[in-house]
Amino acid sequence: MKSRNNNFELFEKGRLASNIHHGSRPDEPKYARLLSEPVQNSRYVILGISECIGPAANFGRKGSEQGFSAFLTYFTALPKSNFSIDFLGDICFVGSFPKDISTAQGLVEELDDLVERVLKERVVAGQIPIIIGGGHNNALPIMRWASNHRPLNKVINIDAHFDVRPTTVRHSGNAFSSAIEEGILEEYVALGIDPYATSDVLWDFVYDFDVKFVPFVEYLQGKELKEDLVFYTQDATGYGLEIDLDCMENMPTSAQSPSGFHLNDVRKAINSLTNKNVVYLHLCEGAPTNEQEQRTVGKSLCYLVLDFISVMERL
Repeated sequence: MKSRNNNFELFEKGRLASNIHHGSRPDEPKYARLLSEPVQNSRYVILGISECIGPAANFGRKGSEQGFSAFLTYFTALPKSNFSIDFLGDICFVGSFPKDISTAQGLVEELDDLVERVLKERVVAGQIPIIIGGGHNNALPIMRWASNHRPLNKVINIDAHFDVRPTTVRHSGNAFSSAIEEGILEEYVALGIDPYATSDVLWDFVYDFDVKFVPFVEYLQGKELKEDLVFYTQDATGYGLEIDLDCMENMPTSAQSPSGFHLNDVRKAINSLTNKNVVYLHLCEGAPTNEQEQRTVGKSLCYLVLDFISVMERL
């Protein structure tokens, strides 16, 4: 499956297996086995998005095209559990990388259409998609899909940034303002916001549209992320959970920062969830550039995915 101008393509899960080489004992199968098995009607379906067009269109750095591959390398090496999991594939950028910002911004809209179409055609009733990799621009097509095919009434975003920039052109910084203006996002909550990185025009949008938020400094003063995540999800009839890896301290991301949540803070929050009415999980902006960073991003994503599935299975 390709995008309308052939700049993006969905690589089916069997194609992903060619890059995975893990030994496996006969009595200890690994998740890599999923890549060579027929597509299953599993409860949790993993979709990769390997692109950095969105961050590039937002004047950010490259690297988010490597997030899903880092996850896949480490996830497929783990021993396979009894969780009902399968892969949908990986949406990859296959065109020529744009030389200017305006071209990149046009490509984001092309990607939007393909992401929404893949979710519409490949995710069936009762399945929970877990979307990994790429920029936070991909939140918009995910929310468009969810608003049409699921009872979505709230999105919680654990992030250092609101991503509510003006919507004149598409990029990784305006997925949520676009969704709010389109009327597909009923309630938006942002946890861990860096107020020092928020301009007046963004504050105006936040207050005009009643965006709920907690600044990161409150967590430095003793507030608990896990308590806020439980509070803001407890009454949701259908909610999307967004985790931008930018929110974590020294995580290799498109907007890496020395200040932020520890990985274990986010894991504790996920493990504290009490509402099973989740529509999707989106993990984005991991941008490893070397082997050590790939290990950090890949293993962190594995923990977050398996924590999420584990808690949903307990509820």
